[in-house]
Amino acid sequence: MLYLTKQYNLDEQQFVENVLSSGIEIHVVTMEYTEQTQDYIHFLPILLAKKSVLNQYKSESLIALKVAVPKYWEICMEKDCATIWDKDIQRGQIFYRRKELYTVDKVEWWDNQGKVISCDYYLENGWRYKQEIMDESENSISVHYYDAQNTLLMIKNVERGLYTLFKDEITHIYTEDELWQACLEFFDLENEVLVVGDLEIADYLDRQKISAVYSSKEPIQIQEVEVYLSRVDRLYIYHYSVFESLAPNDKIHHISPLYPLKMNVNHHRALIMTHTQEIEKIEEIVEKLPMVEFHIAALTSMGPRLLDLGIRENVYLHPGISQAEYESLINQCSLYLDINHSIEILNAVEESLEKGLLLFAFKETQHRGGFICPEHLASSQAVADLIDAIKKVVVSEEMYHLALQKQWKWLRSSTKEDYYRAFRKVEN
Repeated sequence: MLYLTKQYNLDEQQFVENVLSSGIEIHVVTMEYTEQTQDYIHFLPILLAKKSVLNQYKSESLIALKVAVPKYWEICMEKDCATIWDKDIQRGQIFYRRKELYTVDKVEWWDNQGKVISCDYYLENGWRYKQEIMDESENSISVHYYDAQNTLLMIKNVERGLYTLFKDEITHIYTEDELWQACLEFFDLENEVLVVGDLEIADYLDRQKISAVYSSKEPIQIQEVEVYLSRVDRLYIYHYSVFESLAPNDKIHHISPLYPLKMNVNHHRALIMTHTQEIEKIEEIVEKLPMVEFHIAALTSMGPRLLDLGIRENVYLHPGISQAEYESLINQCSLYLDINHSIEILNAVEESLEKGLLLFAFKETQHRGGFICPEHLASSQAVADLIDAIKKVVVSEEMYHLALQKQWKWLRSSTKEDYYRAFRKVEN
């Protein structure tokens, strides 16, 4: 399978990993470089310039103090970012990828009046893969793409939509549609299913070559669906709630992540991620379920309502949680309670689902409508119903596993066989 996308996001990464797990070989071509180092992922400028992908990955990140600046300029390290100075005039700003290590994500270069004239973009491994040039209004006018040896591969003229590619000491000029068409020459489409993740790419290519579009957008507009279906014969929708909202159509199919088929262990631990201290009926739930450990986590400090809860024996508070702490916590829990008001943080509901946690929610607080099994959903006015549902699965390992199976069935979870049938190459 050949998958084309302008910017390879996390949903697409999971989709690709699921295709691979079904036994189908895949190649991914992306315009924006990705941190992933798998040999099946191709950076379009490198592919077209026929550069070797070997040695494209440096072994260490670039530290802010090591950014090259003109002689006598200085770099001032600060907690949230670093600044670049020419005597008493600030000439740039360095944005950290990881604040605790002072590694570089992006560098802005400024003129004497403090306007941005260019931006350098870096990967985790220290490779400056892209440079953006700005006009006087700080709008992008050109984008330069580089390999890890700082060799210029391609220049994009933003206003004219033209790409200048440097290949074999020859300069080639492409429109964007010609650019994507050129990349197809590197693959055997007679033996590949061609799937695109971006509607614009579908516009650029011959309809007869494209097998399907994969969409992870949420929500998706009806007009967009109509445009998709005018370009291809099959549209695969990632989120079931989006798929369910669309009118039935033989061309539209649901393809979900491969949720874990192994049974999670019932640890009697429940996770709640919150942005505020407003967690629906939390005091009553904690009191009526003493056999459950409640782990309440937030990215910020916590208010007095939650701090008062912290004195209870079965409540554990995690204010100012880091990404690493969050990942560790989600791996230790077996339940996720989507009962916090305000926004969902860290994609916690879907992350919990993918880790095999059992989901519960109030109708008034659920953030992902299609994810919660009806048996695990209650009105906030009927908190006893939710408490009983949780108690039923906590006290019995068998009931916990049956509830997980119901959850997967409710989600219409796709299987490896579904992926194989959808994306294998067959005649006609």
